[in-house]
Amino acid sequence: MIKKSFLKKIKSDLETYQAERNRIINASRDILQASKSAIFALHRNDLKEAQKSLSVAEAEIAKLNKSYNKNNRLRFEGSYKAGLEEYVEAKTFAQFMSGKTLDQLPIASIGPEEYINGLTDLTGELVRQAVLQATKGNYKVLENYRAFTEEIVGFMLTLYLTGSSRQKFDDAKRNLKRLEQIIYEVKLRG
Repeated sequence: MIKKSFLKKIKSDLETYQAERNRIINASRDILQASKSAIFALHRNDLKEAQKSLSVAEAEIAKLNKSYNKNNRLRFEGSYKAGLEEYVEAKTFAQFMSGKTLDQLPIASIGPEEYINGLTDLTGELVRQAVLQATKGNYKVLENYRAFTEEIVGFMLTLYLTGSSRQKFDDAKRNLKRLEQIIYEVKLRG
């Protein structure tokens, strides 16, 4: 025999978990979308719009942390981690474009994996920005993009990376090569 109250508690706990998970997924989607909007605005050099989008993402992150980060609840939600990675990418891109030194972001739930994946994705944004700047004839900034990407790749070389972080690191190395190629072609053309 099984106690009915025991089964009822299991069912109630599962329903609570699933409802919370759905709310986390929906809010994480908002974080991801706001971060993508910030990146898009940064490529258009619209810092005001980028900051507005980053503020939306930060508000959602704060709400989730307040409601669900008890016992590290959010650390195990893939959608939340993906949202944080995109936020790290957007926020560090905004810092880079503003000429600020990158440092730890003031959100305690961002873990090392989200930083690593966000920074490696940032290198792809730098390649896009380099192409945009090269087509405008702003060649002086290209070396800065390359040096920054090289710093990220150099740091990643000191880490033992596996899974998606390893794949993203490989992408960052390819992005460094792309930046070097862009600079090479610009120099060839004079």
